[in-house]
This record gives sequence, C-alpha cells and structure tokens, in this order.
Amino acid sequence: MFLNTRHPYTKLLLSSVPAINEYEKREKIEVKGEIPSPLNPPSGYAFYKRCPFAFDRCMKETPEDTVIDSKHKVKCHLYS
Repeated sequence: MFLNTRHPYTKLLLSSVPAINEYEKREKIEVKGEIPSPLNPPSGYAFYKRCPFAFDRCMKETPEDTVIDSKHKVKCHLYS
C-alpha cells in the first residue's frame, strides 16, 4: 500500500504524513472539499467530494474491488 499506492484518497492521506528523513520525498497534495457526514453519508463513493479525480459515476455508484495484482486491490472507478 505504501510503495505502490493507487487509490487517490489514500494518496491524499499518505501525503499528509511528514517525511522522516530527506530521502523520503512525498508529493504534498492539499485535500479540499467537504468531509462526508457519518449520519447522512452521500450516495456513491463516500469521499467523492474530497477526491481530485472524482467524476459523475463516483457520485452515483460505490466502486467494487478491482484487482491490481495478487496482493493489491483498489475500490476506485478509475481502475474498473
């Protein structure tokens, strides 16, 4: 997950972690958008309002697991 991150929201979360040393270079991505309500979650993918790659399908459908390789899967319409 840390070495070959695919899901856009996971990339956003990991970019917020400070680097421990100078060799760990991370792209700093600013998270924008609304935090979803846990009491009234939106339809579709819960974090689509915060994802910079979200498109219409994300608002309507929750993504299914997409297998990347034998040890890696992602729930994102970009990979389905």
